Amino acid sequence: MVLPRKTVPAWLNAIDEASGATHPFPLKRILKNSLYYPSSEFDGDPVKFLAGNIHSFVYADYGHSEEELLQALANPGFLGYEPIATRSVTAHELNWSELPSYVIGTSNEDGLELYKKFVWIKRPFCSWTILQRCENRPPSHGPSRFSLLYLCADGAAAYQALYVANAVAPKAIAVIQPGHSFGGNWTNFEDPGQILARTVAANPAGKPELLLYGGNGSRERFRQPCWPEYNEHVCFLDKHDHGTIGIWRLKPE
Repeated sequence: MVLPRKTVPAWLNAIDEASGATHPFPLKRILKNSLYYPSSEFDGDPVKFLAGNIHSFVYADYGHSEEELLQALANPGFLGYEPIATRSVTAHELNWSELPSYVIGTSNEDGLELYKKFVWIKRPFCSWTILQRCENRPPSHGPSRFSLLYLCADGAAAYQALYVANAVAPKAIAVIQPGHSFGGNWTNFEDPGQILARTVAANPAGKPELLLYGGNGSRERFRQPCWPEYNEHVCFLDKHDHGTIGIWRLKPE
């Protein structure tokens, strides 16, 4: 464990296999103390390193379909965990009229015109899954369960529509190999002056406590955080695909 393990929240323990598919969607509880991961693909590293300290993970990526998500959950899935309930989440349950495309106030300087030209963006959807530790895994493997909310949506727009609109700040945000330029992202999530960082800074609830920053390449490349206000280094971790992830804490003002 990178950070101290905490008790699984009561709201998460209350969901079982029988009620999971119809359980009321607890939006505020899912958002509070969560980890938010834009341009996530199906990267399980944040769950591997932080599950137990964090029990709710919110992923956003517009490049994968719902069918691809369900396949990824089944194979390879999360090591030592199995889904006990998965269901679609409607825009109404998210307090939206529709799934967001881009942040209100985004300018062409941020790359908005490039975004509008992308043809590989998949049909928007939102899926919620509760994963439980397999019976053959000891408690030392990880928490008994965790929540995964996955949105096919732009990462900056989803942050605004989830966290800013509800005046909630996640505990952590992950900027890991976000793929700008030739990687398929229309804006640079690493740049503290571009739309994701500005949207995070505009949240009336404040900023996340932790920043996960990393990707492919040597540790030296990620020696400094992408957002300079996260200047208290916690640790470095090895990615599953030979890259590195640094964890940084927001220094109190």
